[in-house]
Amino acid sequence: MYAVRVGTPWDLAAVGYLEEWVPRFVPYHADLIRELAIAEGASVLVTSAGPGSEVIAAARTVGPNGRVRATDASPEMIRICKEDVDRAALLTPVTCAVADASDTTGAPWDEIICAFGLWQLEDRAQVLSAWASALSPNGKVGILTWGPPDNEDPSQVLAECLQELEPSVPFRQHRINAERDRMAQMWKAAGLSMVRHTIVRHTLNFERAELFVRAMSHAGTWRKVFEDIGQVRMDRVAARFYERMGGPEEALSFQPAATISIAALPGAEVVLHHRPSTSVPVA
Repeated sequence: MYAVRVGTPWDLAAVGYLEEWVPRFVPYHADLIRELAIAEGASVLVTSAGPGSEVIAAARTVGPNGRVRATDASPEMIRICKEDVDRAALLTPVTCAVADASDTTGAPWDEIICAFGLWQLEDRAQVLSAWASALSPNGKVGILTWGPPDNEDPSQVLAECLQELEPSVPFRQHRINAERDRMAQMWKAAGLSMVRHTIVRHTLNFERAELFVRAMSHAGTWRKVFEDIGQVRMDRVAARFYERMGGPEEALSFQPAATISIAALPGAEVVLHHRPSTSVPVA
């Protein structure tokens, strides 16, 4: 066993996240990389990289003439990311560093990527502005975020059960306002123009509802909640969840919505998967 240096709540969840969630989320990451239409030889910054699913995909896309930098605030996530990058024996120069999402060292970047990390940023406006300043003239920022919300999504149901039974426990939804107009306003405030907004869904399966609860509480965004309330109180929340889902042995199959949003500097000429050449509106 190795010792985990606890720097963020994600450090304790990192290994479990790699096992439980990364295989289920790979199709979403692949959608983002495809939509961005990253060119061979491009420079790519991957922020909130986690264990690095999109890091390796981006590196294989840009090839030996490109470069990739992966950053995450969690030392444990970056440790796993670097191990996976080394194991992949890529020809592309890839660096992995513990850093804040606003760290754009190595700019200018042709592509800046953030998959499922935007909701965690307290200073989102400042980070987005930093990304805008770090883009090459025809560069793009691509994000992937959960939403729009679905009240039947097991993650949403579990959150409602927590709020019913533990109203005093601090809890942040892992979604942001992902509607087209709200995203366009968000980009505009950072000095960027949105050029793509689309919703993607993929099927997630769990053999039993209790396996879903364990994956959430031990290997993902709920790890901090679990540490705060302990096993006994978490079991109460889980019991309420099972009541709503049909029992702990009930199989779960659902398609959570995720939004891909891409933006660029006004006046830029960018390439997207669905449009080979796009002029970014100036206003």
